[in-house]
Amino acid sequence: MQRIAARANAWASASASSSRAGAYTAARTSTRRHSTSTSPAEPFKILFCGSDAFSVAALDAVLGAEDVWQSITVLSPPDQLVGRRRSQVFSPPIKSYALERGLTVHDVPRTGLKGATFPHPFERHHPAHLLLTASFGHIVPTPLLEPFGHALNVHPSLLPKYRGAAPVQWAIANGDKHTGVSVQTVGKREAGVDSGAILGAVEGVPIPPDATYTSLMPDLSHVGGRLLVAVLRQLLRGESRPHAQDTTKVTRAPKVTGDTARVNFGQHSAVTVDRRHRAFGHQAPLWAELGGVNVQLLGVAPAAEAAADLSAHAPGTAVLDRPGRRLLVATVADGAGPASWLAVTRIKTAGKKELDAAEWWNGLPKADRQRGFTLFG
Repeated sequence: MQRIAARANAWASASASSSRAGAYTAARTSTRRHSTSTSPAEPFKILFCGSDAFSVAALDAVLGAEDVWQSITVLSPPDQLVGRRRSQVFSPPIKSYALERGLTVHDVPRTGLKGATFPHPFERHHPAHLLLTASFGHIVPTPLLEPFGHALNVHPSLLPKYRGAAPVQWAIANGDKHTGVSVQTVGKREAGVDSGAILGAVEGVPIPPDATYTSLMPDLSHVGGRLLVAVLRQLLRGESRPHAQDTTKVTRAPKVTGDTARVNFGQHSAVTVDRRHRAFGHQAPLWAELGGVNVQLLGVAPAAEAAADLSAHAPGTAVLDRPGRRLLVATVADGAGPASWLAVTRIKTAGKKELDAAEWWNGLPKADRQRGFTLFG
């Protein structure tokens, strides 16, 4: 650690337990050298680009493997003003972690990476220069790859499955039973996102039936860190054999947006809504439309029993279960099974405070309450 000077400057260019990893399938690795570079004769000088807890775990693992590096510089998104009246400063977790450990930290320019240059010593090519990215949030322009002997990315899926910004979210939303982590090369931007050659992968990471994004990420983070260190050691020994992704098996994991979080009761079963809530709810609360107004569904689960004769209710019909203080919403069937009900316990109408389902029901128009149901669009 003494090899790294502690300093933090703005880079203003004008332009769960790691032991669990052993329970999963061993890393697949590839002993042909990367075709674009020779193996360095010395440990790496690393530029590590990250943002969140997943990238922190990867950096922590690399930092502990002192045999693979001679210096580490961190590139982080800049601080942001958040909260009411933008009165609080939010620092990305990777930045806080790096500063606490005396690492050199630079901020990504607020104008982004296009036309920028990387900080010293990464202005010029050297075989020992290594670019590492993990949950960085930026696509590295092709010219910025030139200074590096190797450029690698840690991705929380088994590529080519779930290329894109939200692989963990979509694995949960689609009801997958297992997932994994891959280390890939970072190639030219024109080749497409997450299309690099695979240097290593860990498969068989279980997705519990009640998994949420926040509960699953710690396992994947520790697995990713351990895998990355193993890949770096193979690179230094000249034993890495990258292999191309099977383009016939590509699936996408697009960024989660407000539209992603919209519930369509005519298309989404109660099981599907529950999965999407566990996958997306931490960043984009599920919502449905009622009378032209957006209503967030903040606590949802498939109802264990039918509230009434489902054949009499169109999808989106909501009734109040008074004893359970919950809203029950009719949904389409899950696959070939019968139609289902979704239990909703907490609700927030746009512009109003969060309420439990019974309180929210009492605020509905009198006509809806008297007839005993309302209808989501």
